[in-house]
Amino acid sequence: MKAVLVLNGEPPALSRLRSLASRYPVYAADGGAQVCLQAGIRPEWVVGDFDSQGKKDLPGEWELCEYPEQDRTDFEKLLSTLPDEICELQVLGGLGRRLDHLITNLLIVCQLPEDLKVIFEAEDQGLYRVTPGCRFDQSVKTGTTLSLLPLQEVAGVSTSGLKWNLENQRMGPGLQLGQSNEVVGEVTIRIGSGNVFVWVEECCGLF
Repeated sequence: MKAVLVLNGEPPALSRLRSLASRYPVYAADGGAQVCLQAGIRPEWVVGDFDSQGKKDLPGEWELCEYPEQDRTDFEKLLSTLPDEICELQVLGGLGRRLDHLITNLLIVCQLPEDLKVIFEAEDQGLYRVTPGCRFDQSVKTGTTLSLLPLQEVAGVSTSGLKWNLENQRMGPGLQLGQSNEVVGEVTIRIGSGNVFVWVEECCGLF
């Protein structure tokens, strides 16, 4: 099952959120609840310490899960409450605004099970997590800029459909990086170990 998570970063277009909410369950983390409210979407529940979004400003019938401790982010708290049957996450509001939040979000996602598909989406860009259990296999417009971002050392990186392809390569800090490649055909990216984030420009609606 796929789920949509709404965080407190750069907000998505309300029309995009409504479109996703018509097909998938929506869950919000703290300030992400305000975006749901503006879109007229009732999330399954809202999780966090509510320092960004006051509980009193939300509808009384909404289900709120308050976790006041500060040793986890609201994103981590939300992830810990999700139903076990969810196998794909479409994350809105996880990009933009604060760079420290973005980096922290990516580090959190790196610790999730490798068979959990995770996509961060914004209006003009997106990040797709690739693991041994989740490959990137998409039709992307020819000429689109695409980057491979290995935050840790990974092995067995192979690609097709890019101007500069890789075959069973190691990537990571101090090794090969993958900024600003170009799409020339049907794109496939797979890896043998670790996590690689695939950044795509102008991806809204691609996934």
